[in-house]
Amino acid sequence: MTKLYYRFVYWRRRLGRSVRPAPGPSRPAPARVQRLLAVKRSAYRLRPLYVFAVIVAIVLVVSYLLAGAGRGPLPY
Repeated sequence: MTKLYYRFVYWRRRLGRSVRPAPGPSRPAPARVQRLLAVKRSAYRLRPLYVFAVIVAIVLVVSYLLAGAGRGPLPY
């Protein structure tokens, strides 16, 4: 459980870093290269958000299964 917590903290920090604007290139690139770099940069910057969402989804599913909500009504 501790390992999961530290992963959660790690990805939360990466998410915070990815929100900050990245420094621009020192010289302008051609338009086609700029578009490709923009797509790569946005995919790289959104990756922590995806991983964070996956971790949260896993925790929610596990807690749902451990709570017994998927077993139907209680016998009493």
